[in-house]
Amino acid sequence: MNSIIADLNAAMSKKQLVNIYLNTGDIFYTGYIQTYNDDEVIIATYESSGLADGYVAMKTAIIESVERQSEDLDSIKEKMLIAKDEGLMESKPSELHFDSNNNLFPQILIQAYLNQEVILIHDNEAERFYTGMVKKISNDSFKFLRINKFDFMQNELVTMGFNQSMIIEFQGRELSVMSKVMGKVKEQNIAKTAESINNIIDLLNDSFHHHNLVEVRCRYNDHFFYVGEVIMLNDSGAILKVVDMSGQFGGYVFIRMNGIQRVTVGNDYLELVQLMKDQNIADHNASQPVLNDSREFDSTEDNLNAILTQSMNKHQLIRLQLKSGSNFLGYPEKIGPESMKFSLLDETVNFFIYGQKIPLNDIVEVGFEYIYAYLDEQRLRRKGDM
Repeated sequence: MNSIIADLNAAMSKKQLVNIYLNTGDIFYTGYIQTYNDDEVIIATYESSGLADGYVAMKTAIIESVERQSEDLDSIKEKMLIAKDEGLMESKPSELHFDSNNNLFPQILIQAYLNQEVILIHDNEAERFYTGMVKKISNDSFKFLRINKFDFMQNELVTMGFNQSMIIEFQGRELSVMSKVMGKVKEQNIAKTAESINNIIDLLNDSFHHHNLVEVRCRYNDHFFYVGEVIMLNDSGAILKVVDMSGQFGGYVFIRMNGIQRVTVGNDYLELVQLMKDQNIADHNASQPVLNDSREFDSTEDNLNAILTQSMNKHQLIRLQLKSGSNFLGYPEKIGPESMKFSLLDETVNFFIYGQKIPLNDIVEVGFEYIYAYLDEQRLRRKGDM
C-alpha cells in the first residue's frame, strides 16, 4: 500500500475532512472520502464556504498529497458547523450505489447517462475540463455532448474512451440545477454588447426597468464577471442583485460607472442562468435563509457611503475592489470625506490587519451581503475576533 492509498484509507476510516492536492496545476478538492480502490477515489466535496457541493471522482495517479490537518481545514469545518446550525441549503448529492468498488469511472458515466445528469469531465487529450452530458455508452467508450454555456451553437458531440479522463465532477450545486433545465434551452439567442458609456447606461437602464439579467465585465477586476439584475442606477454607479453560477441569489455589488468595461444582454449564458434561477425559485432554493434578497436602494442617495457606513456600524464583511487591481475583505473602522481606515483580513482569512488607509476614489466595486462573506463573518464572531 503506497502512501497516498494509506492516507485515503486513514481519512475514510476516521471520517476526516481532507484536502486532496493534484500533481497538475493548482487544483485541489476538499471533502470526505466515500470510496476508493488502488486506481480511483470518490470524494463528497465541499466549497470553501463549507457548503456541500456534490462529488468528484479522480484517478489516484494524479494525487500529489492528502492533507488531513491544517488551518484551512479547521476554517472550513467551522463554516460547515455554522451552515448546519443555521439551516443553510446545500447541494448534498444522492447516496452512491455501485455494483462494485472497482471500475468506478464507467459506473459514474453509466449513472450520468441513465439520469441525464450534467457532469464536468477532464479530457486528458485536450488537457481541459468540459461540461456536458453522456449521450451513449459503448464497451470501452462513450458519446459526450460538450456544452458551451456561452454559445450553444458550439455544442459538440465527441467520442471519449473510459480511460481518457482523470477527473469527473458530478451532482454539484451548479451541475444539478443545469441537469434540470438543459432541455429548455434554445439556441437562437441574439446577444447585444455595449462598451461605450452611453450604450452601457442604456442596457443597465433596460435591466433596471424590465428586470432582465445582464452580464457585467469590470475594468479593474479580471478575476470574475457579474451576472445579475440592476436594482439601482445613477450617475455614480449601479447596484446589481447578483445571481451566482447555480442560479441562486449571490448578494449585491455596487460598481462605479467608470469601473464598468462592458455590458452584455441576451446571450446564451444569461438564458441558462435565468432558467436556473427560475428552477431554484420553483424548488424554493432561490436564496440562503440568512440572506436578504429583497433589498431596495434609492438612486437619489449616496449608496457607496451608505454601504460603507452600514458595514462599519455592524462590522459586516464587505469585499472592496480597488483601481490598482487589489481586493480586500474586511470592514471600515472610520470613514472620512476622502479616505477611510479599513480593517482587512489577511490571506488566511483568520487575522485582521487594522488601519489600512484607502482613498474613497480608489474604490470601484463593493460586494456585500453574500454567503461567503456571511460565513466568514460568523466564523470570526464565534471565535471572538469580530
